[in-house]
Amino acid sequence: MSSPQTCFSTSAFVAAPMWKVAMSEEVGKALQSVVDRVNQAAARRPKTLPAVPPRLVAVSKTKPPEMVVEAYRQGQRNFGENYVNELVDKASDPLILDSCPEIKWHFIGHLQKKNVNKLLGVPNLSLVETVDSASLADKVNSSWQRVRRGGAQKLKVMVQLNTSGEQSACGLPLGKHGLPPEETVDTVRHIVSKCSALHFLGLMTIGRYGYDLSLGPNPDFQMLLARRQEVCDGLELPLEDVELSMGMSTDFEHAIEVGSTNVRVGSVIFGNREYPNSAGNTPNPSPAPSPEKSSKKVSEDAAQKMQHLTV
Repeated sequence: MSSPQTCFSTSAFVAAPMWKVAMSEEVGKALQSVVDRVNQAAARRPKTLPAVPPRLVAVSKTKPPEMVVEAYRQGQRNFGENYVNELVDKASDPLILDSCPEIKWHFIGHLQKKNVNKLLGVPNLSLVETVDSASLADKVNSSWQRVRRGGAQKLKVMVQLNTSGEQSACGLPLGKHGLPPEETVDTVRHIVSKCSALHFLGLMTIGRYGYDLSLGPNPDFQMLLARRQEVCDGLELPLEDVELSMGMSTDFEHAIEVGSTNVRVGSVIFGNREYPNSAGNTPNPSPAPSPEKSSKKVSEDAAQKMQHLTV
């Protein structure tokens, strides 16, 4: 007769694989659905836009390494994190290092200068999407030169704009930070001409939370498109060489339709997030709630408007 201890051990042994199978199926189905939607949205883009295939960044903040590995096994390569400490821990996790040799990490949160050195030590760091000043670009540039010991590999960066102009009570952008749009050309010019260790890849925005697309095209996305045109005209850069990172779980299809080349999708792939009570894992206490939880679906009327959109 088996002992209760033996029975407990056997059930625990069976439960673990069952949990992994369920997670694998959920992440796999969700990821494939998003990939399909990305491709369909790209097919709806006006032919006047650069034919740059959209890049899907799977935002894995607050999610365990096992979920990252499962998405990687399903073919996903680009992953994004909002907080430096969480990215450092996750990118250095032995499971991810062993299972995901070709992973590409994007940093998509607000970057403080005091955290630059820590961020640049992340294994497989591919792109910093949130450079929001010339002085921060200088810090990233000098730190990257030291970290890579003057190696030839440049670090890809994007310039983040605060396109909505929303301000908090203390005068800071609501969870966005970002460069004032009128400073875009000068800041990009500074990076291109003064930061030899950086490769300017494009512009990024978060945009206002919960914008109702039935009102028409998202004005934040339209602002980013306009600023890209200014950058390309002012610096004589080809339009297709300046990418646009805009669009998240609730609006990534619209963003792609109007020209986004880089979308950041989290909860639709990995499920809703649960934030810890402690702010110890984040550089900024009390982060703003995820916009992916509060936005509206695009109505049929909005979809019709988008079909006739010209950029």
